[in-house]
Amino acid sequence: MFTVEAPQITAPPAAGLRDRAVDASALAFMHVDRSGVIQDWNPAAERLFGWTRDEIIGSRLADTIIPPALRSAHHAGFARRLVGGDSGGLGHPMEVPAVHRDGSELRITLTVDALDDEGFFAFVTDRTDGHRAQQELQRSNTLISAILQHTTAMISAKDLNGRYLFVNGEYERIFQVTAADMVGRVEADLVSASVAAVGSGHDQEVIASGTAKTVLEELPFGEEIRQYVVTRVPLTDPDGSVYGVCTIAIDDTQRRRSQDAIAAGEQRFWNTVNNAPGMLYQFRMEPSGETSFTFVSDGSRDVLQAEPEALVQSADLVLSTITEEDRDGFNSSVLASAQTLQPWDWHGSVILPDGSRRWLHGVSRPHREPGGATVWDGMLLDRTRERNTELDLEALRGDLAGLVERLAVLSVSVPAGPEPVPALSALVTGKDQESLFDLWRAALRGEGADGLLAGHESRLLVRLRPSGRDDIAISCFRVGRPTLGGSA
Repeated sequence: MFTVEAPQITAPPAAGLRDRAVDASALAFMHVDRSGVIQDWNPAAERLFGWTRDEIIGSRLADTIIPPALRSAHHAGFARRLVGGDSGGLGHPMEVPAVHRDGSELRITLTVDALDDEGFFAFVTDRTDGHRAQQELQRSNTLISAILQHTTAMISAKDLNGRYLFVNGEYERIFQVTAADMVGRVEADLVSASVAAVGSGHDQEVIASGTAKTVLEELPFGEEIRQYVVTRVPLTDPDGSVYGVCTIAIDDTQRRRSQDAIAAGEQRFWNTVNNAPGMLYQFRMEPSGETSFTFVSDGSRDVLQAEPEALVQSADLVLSTITEEDRDGFNSSVLASAQTLQPWDWHGSVILPDGSRRWLHGVSRPHREPGGATVWDGMLLDRTRERNTELDLEALRGDLAGLVERLAVLSVSVPAGPEPVPALSALVTGKDQESLFDLWRAALRGEGADGLLAGHESRLLVRLRPSGRDDIAISCFRVGRPTLGGSA
């Protein structure tokens, strides 16, 4: 008969089981004796602080993981525990700063307990990431608070029923309220029912759609109406449900007034430009000689029977209308102005699309651009009426001269001598010779002289005019009936 001996079951040593549990723990473990020297250090402590167990055993705790700035306080607290038996904080987690082997800062939570004469042991949790996240959150909150309280935009938040959850500093300043007083109130407590209804309608649209909306709203302040650009954004829970509306209102009154003033000024400018007589333009010549209009006013319709846009597209529409006899003068005047940068001044004629001929006067002032192009800003005036008047006057002067020659007893221009020329003296009777001398002396002084003198057959109108530097023009007409008795 076989007998089987039961195996002997023995309990593992408690100390070995504890060591295995400490080494397997995800919490860093350290044992420090009563002199502050590290006696034990598990793998989690190696990972947390960067020191291997072999490197750290025998080192002083204060010289390794305690930040230099806190070592004096650590020594004082450690001594207080040893001498006075201070047990405050033992067994309770404490969050304190620490330092990694590479010098980087850590934030740890440790729970310390006493080992009687063997010193103290502690389990340590790394709180660095959480601490940094908390610091970043605090910085973000501080930044957001600073923006909210110092921005010039009015910012508020309301719940689904339109009750205020928050208003910022600008909102307080504009409406002369406090943020604490506004919580729980509604917009109708501040503005008229009609204005509040408009805002509430926009709030409901944002709540229903779940999307932001920007509109222009007007708010009355006393006798002034101010325009605000208002953006409403839905406030949502993590699951996406809307629990309120954030409103950002920016005062746009001054910008809109400035914009309106600029628009009005531009309108006045264009009215002035387009109603000015003639055609205002900007003409450009590249270094290659290529020419173009960069601007033409509406006056082109009257002056050249052409649309401004058409002239900007093709300058040849203007240049091709210049009459052949004036084209060379036009080209040479433009080139001369481009070379000297002296003002351009041109008189010439054009043949318009309807076949009519017009006389134009062009004036402009050039300047040189950095790239070498020459640009003229100027005006083209229709001088057809004046030119026709000049031609009519020239014809009239010719007709008048011919008439004078036919009617005048004497019409001649003679050198200015000391005495009247014999041909004139022979026409005047003796009794008016002295008067003739007076007229002659006035003409010698450069003055025009007219007089009615007695002639041999009738009275005479004598007109003397200085002509040139040393000549006197003589015109003598018979006026009235013949003189009785003949010569004196």
